Amino acid sequence: MQRALFPILALLLLAACANRPGDGEIERQITARLLREGGSLYIVENFRKTNGFEPSQNVYVAEVEYDLVFQQSLADLALNLRDRGDPLLAGLDLVALGLKYGQFQAGERRHRAEKATFHKTERGWLLQNDR
Repeated sequence: MQRALFPILALLLLAACANRPGDGEIERQITARLLREGGSLYIVENFRKTNGFEPSQNVYVAEVEYDLVFQQSLADLALNLRDRGDPLLAGLDLVALGLKYGQFQAGERRHRAEKATFHKTERGWLLQNDR
């Protein structure tokens, strides 16, 4: 039994000391950031890490690609926001979305690529929100 546990413990120790975040951790943190920014506006699909490099110690830059799939159009969103709350704030939100994404339709898929910087901390690798 103890012989079976040793390889597992060794792998866990090596993973904890890795010089880069794992691909799953990269996807989890970037997807979480995207969903915080977009709310229910879109979903993230086809995420993949395409490359990565370590520009300095305890810093890792991941190059990733993914698709944003919009769940409603900008026009539908405008109608929904107009019916709720302050029309001025709703208008400002719509302008910001229009500037960021342009006109979009429900079901439209937008391919994105970005470089995301991670810093190694006492709590592990953390995505820097420097977009």
